[in-house]
Amino acid sequence: MTNQWLKMTETIEGKVKENMTFSSVFKSMLPSVVVGTAAAAGAQEIASHYTSNPEAITLAGIASQYVGGWSAYLPAHLYNNRDRLIEDGRVKWREYAKDIGSVAVSDKVGSKIWAGAYGLANGVALRYGIYPSVAGAISGLSSGALYSAFTGYTAPKVNTLMGKAKEAVQKFRKKEVNEIPIGI
Repeated sequence: MTNQWLKMTETIEGKVKENMTFSSVFKSMLPSVVVGTAAAAGAQEIASHYTSNPEAITLAGIASQYVGGWSAYLPAHLYNNRDRLIEDGRVKWREYAKDIGSVAVSDKVGSKIWAGAYGLANGVALRYGIYPSVAGAISGLSSGALYSAFTGYTAPKVNTLMGKAKEAVQKFRKKEVNEIPIGI
């Protein structure tokens, strides 16, 4: 079992270098953390003018960081990977969509880690009397760094696994088509 795991890991690591890397994902995450944190801090400050409920203020910050983060990540990823994703001035939409799909799949788990870290840090900060905008900044930066590290690590592996699955399905379909008797 250990040898199979090592072979699979070597295969994945070797394949990842051709597509996405930790660096290519992580460096695109940094602007999204900054933009998302600014959005969270602002949203929490605005929410605090309407409510003193820490959970409501935290929810406003979480929603704003999520939307702000993705809106910054999408163009940043394309820009940071332009040598691979843009050819002759045209975007390779298929490759870009595959990259973003891999990040989105990793996001299914990563966002739970991020939201838990954000909620915990923000709840503690607000209950200790820290201003909502400062609490949003602290929570955004700490949870954003954790999320970026997790997603930067997992997204390239997901990308490779998605590619391998697609290849397997294509081989299976090709085999089925070739085995259909002619004349039916």
